[in-house]
Amino acid sequence: MVSQSAEDDECETAGVFSETRDRPPSHYVLKLESFSLFSANGVDHIESNSFQVGDHKWKIKLFPKGNNEGKGDHVSLYLLLDSTSSLPVGKGVNAIVKFFLLDQIRGDYLVVQEFVGEANRFDKFFGVEVFICEGLPLGECYSISKFANISGKYKWVVTQFSGLKEPHDSDEFVIGGYKWKLSLWPEGNKKYKGCSLSIFLVSVDSKSSTTEHEVKAEFELTLNDQLKQKNIKNKATKWFGASTTDWGFPSFIELTDLKDDKKGYLVADECTFEAEVKVLCEGSRKTLKC
Repeated sequence: MVSQSAEDDECETAGVFSETRDRPPSHYVLKLESFSLFSANGVDHIESNSFQVGDHKWKIKLFPKGNNEGKGDHVSLYLLLDSTSSLPVGKGVNAIVKFFLLDQIRGDYLVVQEFVGEANRFDKFFGVEVFICEGLPLGECYSISKFANISGKYKWVVTQFSGLKEPHDSDEFVIGGYKWKLSLWPEGNKKYKGCSLSIFLVSVDSKSSTTEHEVKAEFELTLNDQLKQKNIKNKATKWFGASTTDWGFPSFIELTDLKDDKKGYLVADECTFEAEVKVLCEGSRKTLKC
């Protein structure tokens, strides 16, 4: 095994030492349940929560199907320095690399340690587990639960459209046990303001949740043509969670097309949107008692 930046295709040849031991890693454990479901559901990499070692915070980053030269036939594993703002410019962290993998049959750990000179130097971004100490590590468990493709539809009739200037939300609706709503920007969102209608699917549960929980959904948003049935449809798949509470289409339809009397998208100052949402799976994190 050789180590490298997760963003870099170049790597140095390094001496590698491996052994087995029965003690767990000293600082942090990342447990993944239903491992095959991560790649199957579009999760190309996984980042752990931050954990403290010495004066710095770190994260584990794992690619289930490999990264760079290991892509497709390896699992790639990195440790990232998560507290780069505390490092003076040009200063790095010297550390010895140790990675652990649990043998669930024998109950011991494969330990792989890499040497480059006396220690590896990771400038700003990359770091590693530092030395071995006694005591139990911190840890977390990240799992994916697959749904039986639970789907549902919601219809939203927007009245008095010309009077809407600010973002306008639909009522909440429930599909797959989750609460959703549509968020409409009648005059466009951000760079599309004044030229396009923007519409997004919002995960209501994600907006109010304080836990590490995600849900993956495939959804299609439709604007009905009330005259010729030439509906406009846009489709997407996204993981919704604390970091991504909404997703959609900032340039769903140009305002000139929407307001064209010869087209049937806006009739009698009303337009109709439909949302079809399919809940695919959910991911959750919990503290691991090591």
